[in-house]
Amino acid sequence: MIGLVLAAGEGERLRPFTETRPKPLLPVLDRPLIWYPLELLRRLGIERIVVVVSYMADAIRRAVTELCNELGMSPTFVEQRGAKGTAWAVKSALDAVDDDAVIVYGDLFIEESVATKLRRALEKRDKPLLTASRVRDVSRFGAVIAESGRVLEIVEKPRDGGPGLANVGVYFVPHRLLEAVESIEQSPRGEYELTDLAKILRERGEPFHLVEIEEEEWLDVGYPWTILDLYRRVLNKLSGRAIYGEVDRLTTIRGPIVVERGARIKGATYIEGPAYIGEDATVGPNAYIRPYTAILRGARIGFSVEVKESVVMEHAHAAHLAYIGDSVVGEHVNLGAGTVLANLRFDNRTVKVTIKGQRVDSGRRKLGALIGGYVKTGINVSIMPGVKIGSHAIIYPGVTVYRDVPPSTVVKTDWR
Repeated sequence: MIGLVLAAGEGERLRPFTETRPKPLLPVLDRPLIWYPLELLRRLGIERIVVVVSYMADAIRRAVTELCNELGMSPTFVEQRGAKGTAWAVKSALDAVDDDAVIVYGDLFIEESVATKLRRALEKRDKPLLTASRVRDVSRFGAVIAESGRVLEIVEKPRDGGPGLANVGVYFVPHRLLEAVESIEQSPRGEYELTDLAKILRERGEPFHLVEIEEEEWLDVGYPWTILDLYRRVLNKLSGRAIYGEVDRLTTIRGPIVVERGARIKGATYIEGPAYIGEDATVGPNAYIRPYTAILRGARIGFSVEVKESVVMEHAHAAHLAYIGDSVVGEHVNLGAGTVLANLRFDNRTVKVTIKGQRVDSGRRKLGALIGGYVKTGINVSIMPGVKIGSHAIIYPGVTVYRDVPPSTVVKTDWR
């Protein structure tokens, strides 16, 4: 078999974090997100992979090449011309795929246990397979319509939500059927969607057969706040303490934690796990790290800074007297003294976030700021719940930010 990894998308819904890096390279502790689909393919015994790239293609080529060296895999890269959907990505790669193919989305978080279920289903390799999972609200996904274990069709993001089968994003297509992708036409949404292949194969009398996995075995990182959901899931796996860095004797640690090599935890810091402190990161003195927090490589959390259930990405700094609550802070951000990322509405309602011009309910009662890479805030800046700050923005001292800030914007007065 050959692995076909779709890693060309721009990840618009995940802005501001995809303004400075492609979605498949979002960090998950010390690895990029695309490591998970690659590891799935490796566990299926696949050594040859074809990776479809477009947005920030060079960055993905470098990262995937490095990961494949680690995993013992051989990558080929294909450039997708134009952002025209998942089927268009597969069409771009057909000439490079000369065997039965496992197709997987490159931005998919998927557990190791899925490989075992797929291996059993792939023993004969005589029929197309599609992974699906029962979810509480299928309106965010491709809804799989199936009968007796055979897929009839997939309806993209149906308006009627509720429980249902969601398309996970892992397919097996025998080589003899791959040419059917050429039959996919442009959808009403203006894209060539790989999910349309389900109906085409069913009409040919060779439908996808379901491989059903549990909701806890995968995660679609589709919105900025789902980064917090992803980290909660990963940190929940920590069961003890792995301390490779330097921890001051006056530091207090409760619960499971990882402190990577080169990290320093300074005196009188209090950490409640599960938590992760990345390589060369610095925490303290007198910092308070609360559960489900990840401080990534080279980041700095300084004097009297409190971080609660947040992700602080590579080389971000909050040097003193700041509060980071239920937030995602991008790489190389600098938060000035007294910066507060508020995480709770006065009315206790769930926090809404603007996604592609529409207000979307995060479903979270507590959600702080979503700050893109290379942002700077002055002293005493306050950012309201669910606000997105675009990459490279600058927020002047004393400003309160009530609404999203576009990238590369300078904000000098309260922003409504």
